[in-house]
Amino acid sequence: MLHSLLLIAFALSACTSARLSNDEARKRIAAIGRSSLIPDAIQIQRIVSQTETQAIAESTVALAFQFTRDNANAEWKIAAVRLGDRDWIDMDELRAAIDEGRRRSTAASMQKLADGIANYRTRNGSLPGARDIITLTNVLHPAYMTDLVREDGWGQPIAYEVTGAAFRLVSNGADGRPGTPDDVVIQSGSAAP
Repeated sequence: MLHSLLLIAFALSACTSARLSNDEARKRIAAIGRSSLIPDAIQIQRIVSQTETQAIAESTVALAFQFTRDNANAEWKIAAVRLGDRDWIDMDELRAAIDEGRRRSTAASMQKLADGIANYRTRNGSLPGARDIITLTNVLHPAYMTDLVREDGWGQPIAYEVTGAAFRLVSNGADGRPGTPDDVVIQSGSAAP
């Protein structure tokens, strides 16, 4: 993790040229850190994919990592990370921010599934007769929902459960374990904490 390979998607509407150049990609990545020292710490390996409106740049970004351990015999752990001359970012806070973004994205994706289920129910008078997310989305997509949603923000399958006339969509959250406080649940179209 000392040199991170980042895949960055860019909306080219913010760029002035028709194609994304390595220099433009480096400048845009450096703008994330708002530091004058950062541009030298970014190496663009290649522009992997590019369309009229999106591009992916593979890059190596030099980061500084602060390590700590409880005592001389304990295992080292990463306590903070820094890009360029910016302030140190606590790793627990960074992970929490990433997980919160994934939680919001998961809730929005699950709401799309719930809306697709509602559309199906309106047309057919019942819930889809599916036992898992693959079967469910095979029924719903594309007739009842435009986006294909099968996984949560952590790359795990979303669970679909039917009890009588009610359904539940469940993501096991950041910890990947069912029944814990970080689970994301939508029941019969209503988000639950």
